[in-house]
Amino acid sequence: MALLLLRNRPELRVGGLRDFVYPLVALVFGLAWFMSTSTTPGAWFLALYLRAAVITGALLALVWLISLLRRDSSIMDVAYPLAVAVPVLVLLARRGTWSAHEILVAVLVSVWSLRMSLHIGLRNAGQSEDGRYAAWRRRFGGNWWWWSFFQVFALQGVTVWLWSLCLIAAVAAGPHPLLWQHALAMLLFAVGMYFQAVGDLQLERFKKQRTDRSQVLDSGLWALTRHPNYFGEAMVWWSFGALGLVHPWGWITLVCPLYVTWFMSRGSATPMQERYLGKSKPAYADYVARVPQFFPWTQPG
Repeated sequence: MALLLLRNRPELRVGGLRDFVYPLVALVFGLAWFMSTSTTPGAWFLALYLRAAVITGALLALVWLISLLRRDSSIMDVAYPLAVAVPVLVLLARRGTWSAHEILVAVLVSVWSLRMSLHIGLRNAGQSEDGRYAAWRRRFGGNWWWWSFFQVFALQGVTVWLWSLCLIAAVAAGPHPLLWQHALAMLLFAVGMYFQAVGDLQLERFKKQRTDRSQVLDSGLWALTRHPNYFGEAMVWWSFGALGLVHPWGWITLVCPLYVTWFMSRGSATPMQERYLGKSKPAYADYVARVPQFFPWTQPG
């Protein structure tokens, strides 16, 4: 309804077909749950997934209200990993069985979430509103206070909720001992966290030591891939996918880490960063010719 309301304002550039994709996918899940009965296959899983959506929505509605008080929509960047972890932890706590499987799910999602939230929070501390959100605030003017709920918080909330399908599958699996899926998950998580955390630390150190903003970081993990933190994020989500494999239907939810990998490498995150760096750093073209874009040890380009 919000998209339809503003789609006739061409200067706002919203309401195109692409903007409706995530809301429609979420609507499909909602309708599937609404039309299901106690005998419908997967009805219990759908109900659990919708509970996660309610928890995510309540959390981000609160964060939105805080953003209005602070006049800073970029606090969503800090809330993003929490919006993944909090529903999982709440659903696990409500069950309260705490098997080895459930403890591992809680530990991995908490470690990833807290590290990322703290990293972004410390990085943004004392800074003004992120340029992306500030530009939207200027563009939408008096409409921004309510439109930000949809443009920033609801949209990203639906996104992380859809991405989290594999984690909800891990929760739905119930109490389990440790299996081969957990060994795979821990291996992928270790690789992902290493690339993400060490990549972020190397970038922060480089920013403090560089003498010219046009310089390009091309050492450490940044010599293996141009976006080690994004590659690490994708690997972390594959570890969540491995945890979801404990559920009999978990293989279906692998579409989530597959989509996250596409989003990080080709869909939005990496291409957006590449365009910005290509324009702002003359030496970036040489870096592109020498270092793989996303996957380490692949051909540059």
